[in-house]
Amino acid sequence: MCTSLTYTDTRGGHYFARTMDFPTTTPWRPIFLPRGYQWPTGLQTNRTTRYAILGGGRLPIHFASCLMADGLNEAGLTCAELYLPHAVHYQSAAQTDQINLTPQGFINWVLGEHATVAEVQADLPRVNLVAGLWGGADQVYPFHWFISDQTGAQIVIEPTTPTLHAQANPAGVLTNTPTLPVHLTNLRRLLDVADQPFEAVRTAAQNWVASQRPLPSGVVPTRRFNHMAIRRLGSPQLTPAQAPTTLLDWLAAVSIPFDPAKRNQVSHNYTHYRSVIDLTHATYHFVARTTLRHQQIQLTPTMAATWHAPFIFRAD
Repeated sequence: MCTSLTYTDTRGGHYFARTMDFPTTTPWRPIFLPRGYQWPTGLQTNRTTRYAILGGGRLPIHFASCLMADGLNEAGLTCAELYLPHAVHYQSAAQTDQINLTPQGFINWVLGEHATVAEVQADLPRVNLVAGLWGGADQVYPFHWFISDQTGAQIVIEPTTPTLHAQANPAGVLTNTPTLPVHLTNLRRLLDVADQPFEAVRTAAQNWVASQRPLPSGVVPTRRFNHMAIRRLGSPQLTPAQAPTTLLDWLAAVSIPFDPAKRNQVSHNYTHYRSVIDLTHATYHFVARTTLRHQQIQLTPTMAATWHAPFIFRAD
């Protein structure tokens, strides 16, 4: 039940932000993965990262490798996975001469082997996503992915057909099911600009915010998408000093609270953490639900060159 967005500040600095909403699991932490890190595809093969990665992930007891949910690589590329139930189409088996991946490892492939959105797009036709288990006694997750880079380029990849395609995302926001085109249609309908150019969506969002009209609320993905799209498109542009903390505040407004009474329910979704990636400064901002402490971890050139093993940071 995640919410994510890209953002550009008044000086042209780019950001990626998201909530990680998931049922009760092992703890999510900031995680560093080094260059040359071998990770299992889940298809009896391993792949090796070319670029160091810093992001949010977890290491479940039965997993052989870190399961990442979002991250930034040393080249300035970001990727995040979000749930897309009831819409994905995965293949049943690996194919010869293709890049065969399970969906849980797709983010490792994106960040570990590419420097730009354009490079990811060029490789997409060769990717075969297989409905295989990645980490032992787990499950095949229905994902779509939001990817951006330091140029401001951004794409969404939704595996609704056997061949993967990149989609433009003019709203700069992504949540869970439905698919992005349906989200955009719903946003246009809400703003009463169904048949107009996208600039009319931006103007309508600005008018909504200026009038101080309440934003859509609730945990339903469509309402969270509309909430964040109106806020992102309609608010005055943030300065570099304002952006990280303000984006974290925006995410807090769509976070899903933890209910201790539902702790042992496998279907209890809640926000485990909020994160903001500052692409300009290669900095990962992380706020865990349990502590609300604002951590800032920079992926430095020295770290990328000299850290040779995965490192799991404390969330507290």
